[in-house]
Amino acid sequence: MLLHAVRSILDQVDMLHLCMNEWKEVPPEYRNHPKVSAFVPEEDQKDVGKFVKTPDPDDIVFLVDDDLNYSDEYVQRMVKCLESHDAEKLVIGTHGSTYSSTAPENVHQRTAIKFGQPLEKMQRVDQLGTGALVALGCNVAPYEYMKSSQKFVDVRYARWLYENGIESWVIDREEWGFVRRVPTEGEHETIFKTFTKRTPQAVLDEIAVFAGRTTGAV
Repeated sequence: MLLHAVRSILDQVDMLHLCMNEWKEVPPEYRNHPKVSAFVPEEDQKDVGKFVKTPDPDDIVFLVDDDLNYSDEYVQRMVKCLESHDAEKLVIGTHGSTYSSTAPENVHQRTAIKFGQPLEKMQRVDQLGTGALVALGCNVAPYEYMKSSQKFVDVRYARWLYENGIESWVIDREEWGFVRRVPTEGEHETIFKTFTKRTPQAVLDEIAVFAGRTTGAV
């Protein structure tokens, strides 16, 4: 999956940072690549690996996952959308959730906009999926804030954005496949299957900080 994900995004960005959790070493194809900065962390960072690197405040930063395929126009359209708004005040993603309660008892108390589906208008949401979003570097949460949120970085990042007065929006798109899953044979382990479906109370308490407070469309 990683190979497909990298191929889909690499030509669209200036530099790709790869946090290679649980790898013994960086594979040769990425070791000396001029546009890839790959590293094996001392401990498995899981999804927090997206926040290990600290960007410059005015960088345009994409957070990506290793099991997603990004369309050829993905970066261009996301940047255009970000720059057409007040980039310091919002983060734009392709997958988002709005909670129906300010104190949800489970993660099913939400309406999700999935990254693969078309969307007629931009939609403001409570929480973005961190596998497909764009933000200015100043709006990427610091590692120190995120490091204790393994397996629920979407929640922790949504909380950080809310606490800092930064809005979360899902981009509009006419077609299916703007972002899609990398096809695989058989089942593979995902954080949603192993953790999110039975979200612990401590994580639900974090969701309650921002849930049900920010909705709308433009």
